[in-house]
Amino acid sequence: MKFTPLDVRHQEFPTRLGSYDRTSVRAFLNELSDDMETLLQQHQALRDQLTGLERQLEEQRQNEDEIRRAVVAAERISHELRENAVREAELMIAQATLQRDATLRDAESRRAELESGHQARLAALEAAFRGRFADMEREHHELIRERERAQAERFAELERAFSERHAELTSRLTAARQEYSQFLSGYRALMSSFTDLSGRHVLSEEAPLPSTPLPSTPLPTGPLSA
Repeated sequence: MKFTPLDVRHQEFPTRLGSYDRTSVRAFLNELSDDMETLLQQHQALRDQLTGLERQLEEQRQNEDEIRRAVVAAERISHELRENAVREAELMIAQATLQRDATLRDAESRRAELESGHQARLAALEAAFRGRFADMEREHHELIRERERAQAERFAELERAFSERHAELTSRLTAARQEYSQFLSGYRALMSSFTDLSGRHVLSEEAPLPSTPLPSTPLPTGPLSA
């Protein structure tokens, strides 16, 4: 900006007969200086607010990356738990198989005299093994489903919280940009009014005083940034 509020407040004009009232011109320049100073303060406040909002949005993006890493870690833990459960089941099956083989060898040695009792005992052991294995397999599946459900609920909760926070920050950023656009419109209107007034300012009715319109540096019209 070429002119500051202080420049406007202390601007001097040559005097001739038939010129404007210097007191009125000075009062107008003082009011214009006050308005420019207020607008500049509002502009700086809006830029500071926008900077804060963009910083919060960046932090939210970092939180999103942390959530994704947490989800990947949870999936890895779930996979490891499933593998451990399968290994434990296989170990129990192997142990049960060894026990069954031992029972069969013992029963074979006593087969001649305990044939009928051995058959009943073997059937009971096999039934117990199948029942126990079925119970363990059912418990294993229930445990996996419960952990998957808990992980899905946690992920949904984190995703919902992120979406709500992201929407809030986006809304605040949009509002700040709208306020900044309104500020630019008001500033341009003020500078246009001042330029028109300077162009119409004639110090003498017979010989107009040559004057040069006060140039103004156009403000940026692109997207609001930090």
